[in-house]
Amino acid sequence: MARLVSSGIIGKGHNIFDDGGFGEVHADPIKVERPHKRPPQKQNAENGTTTKVDEPKELPKHVCFKGDNGLYLSARMVEGYPYLQFASDDIGDPSVRFTTYNYMIDGKRVIRVKSDHFGKFWRRSPNWIWCDTDDTSTDNRDTLFEVVRVGDDADAVYGLRNLGNNHICHRLTYEGKESCLNASIPSVRKEAQLKIEEAVLLRKIYGVDYHLKDAKILNNKVRTLVTREAVNAGSMPSKNTLTLKYVVSNGKIWDASRSLRLGIKSSFQAGVPEVVTGSITLESEFDTSYIWGENTVNTEEFSTDYEVIVPPHTVITVRILATQGTCQVPFSYTQEDILTTGEKKVTKYDDGIFRGVNSFGFKSEVTERKINGE
Repeated sequence: MARLVSSGIIGKGHNIFDDGGFGEVHADPIKVERPHKRPPQKQNAENGTTTKVDEPKELPKHVCFKGDNGLYLSARMVEGYPYLQFASDDIGDPSVRFTTYNYMIDGKRVIRVKSDHFGKFWRRSPNWIWCDTDDTSTDNRDTLFEVVRVGDDADAVYGLRNLGNNHICHRLTYEGKESCLNASIPSVRKEAQLKIEEAVLLRKIYGVDYHLKDAKILNNKVRTLVTREAVNAGSMPSKNTLTLKYVVSNGKIWDASRSLRLGIKSSFQAGVPEVVTGSITLESEFDTSYIWGENTVNTEEFSTDYEVIVPPHTVITVRILATQGTCQVPFSYTQEDILTTGEKKVTKYDDGIFRGVNSFGFKSEVTERKINGE
């Protein structure tokens, strides 16, 4: 009687975009190629060191800022002047909506911010931030703010550094002003950390047009999904059935290369590019709610029986192999937003980047070898 040996059955639970091991048909990490790359720097919220994002993305056009006290930054008259105060708990409050204008200045992602409520731009005076200027140029550095990120992805918070005095804006209670925005500290401490939210109630993404002629296949790798062995130490042939169980995971991410999308769940419809034998095709349709930049992983479990006749004094090894393909495909799309004002805003973008990992070319491989010493 042959003896069955199992090895290499793949475990579960890995992130398909973080794990270089194939196993479940995992992907090597994919890096989006963007122009003008600069070396990334890390942010440490504890010691206040500064973070700069590698090729930092633009902030969305319509945003709200939430402080460390859980309240939104609100444009309000305080002592007769147009201050910014962390005082509202309602994202629908007209005073908490701001419009951003994005620039790259000296290699930094810099914004000017306009209060929709007052219709004026932010300005440092002398260190308090007021909404009191109509200046639309970038000449006055007191109206310019560098965006600094702390952390990554969904856990990221932000700081704003005023270019006029090179200090970070933070929530300050002083001189009779309570929880107002003030640019006077050197680092992104707790009271300077901001959550930035889009002033959007509903979002739809549609009209996705993949630029397949500009697509890239980043690598193809043949991987072993599962290995089973049948060992026959006897003197007669033995017929055996090997059960091979394995897991296959395919991953996909839609993201924007130039602008941030800050956690808005969108109604999203698009085809899904897949690598098949050295080319990229649209194999399926994705139609669901989706958070921009979110890893979406589909996992399937497979089991197949494989009959083998094992000669005497022989080990037969059966493997299931597949090819991992990873691709990067630019695309354009239409974004339809319902703002917190109730206004409908439709915008066409061409900065989409799809990144996908899929498997194809499944096959079995059978090898045999004599038992050692025989």
